[in-house]
Amino acid sequence: MYEFQLTEKNPYQAEIILLEKEKKREIRNQHPTIIFATGASLKIIFSFNKEKIIEDGQFFLLPQHFPCLLIPEKEQEVLLLTIPNITSLYIRFFSTWPIREIDNFKDLFFPLTAGKPVLHLIDNIKVYITEGRATNLLMGLKAFELFHLLNHCYTREFIYKFFSPIMTDDYSFALFVLTNHSKVKTAEGLARLSNYTISGFEKQFRRVFGVAPYRWMLQKKIEKVYYEIYETSKPIKIIAEEMGFANLSNFGDFCRKHFGLSPALIRKKRLE
Repeated sequence: MYEFQLTEKNPYQAEIILLEKEKKREIRNQHPTIIFATGASLKIIFSFNKEKIIEDGQFFLLPQHFPCLLIPEKEQEVLLLTIPNITSLYIRFFSTWPIREIDNFKDLFFPLTAGKPVLHLIDNIKVYITEGRATNLLMGLKAFELFHLLNHCYTREFIYKFFSPIMTDDYSFALFVLTNHSKVKTAEGLARLSNYTISGFEKQFRRVFGVAPYRWMLQKKIEKVYYEIYETSKPIKIIAEEMGFANLSNFGDFCRKHFGLSPALIRKKRLE
């Protein structure tokens, strides 16, 4: 008999978020999360420069540590169901199936369309959230119920495609990059950390992320610098040191090149 893996540290969670028309909303998930679009189509922009359009009534799996942006066609509610032990549930329900159906499947993200049973489940979860009853145990039961519905309402091919983010080498590689890129200063350093050859790492990186590793890491550095200046109260000197700049002059040149403003003016802009 299957037992729920309930812990206070990694609980099952459900959340309703309200998206404003055509406005970006960033999702940062520490655990695998299933996102349900309810009300309109939804553009998903992933951190490795890929986009997906999710239609009204569809849902997809966002792996752990895979930030994305949600951009709705119009104002709508989106349901997020976090399932920390999703791999265990997958093994419990689907591990005995053969995998030949997805041997040539390359897309990391594959949405499913919610039929009446899944729509009914979504409505139930929303009621629990609204009434303040979306507890760890109850959401664990709902996750288990969802897997039962997936098992009975969808083909094996669709199930494999839906769960491909936690089954493919591309996912493992992307997760490694997203988890470790901040630990090194260069793409070569990340390649060494990955145990790939530099050429093999660059080839795999381009295939998964669609850009050269140097350009991707530079973009992440640009985003991090702007965040630290604009969103935190850290001294500019400390930010420059933490980001690996030799001195404040080099840091200022970097900011003027990429933002058109000095660090001081970026921070002043926030305070206005």
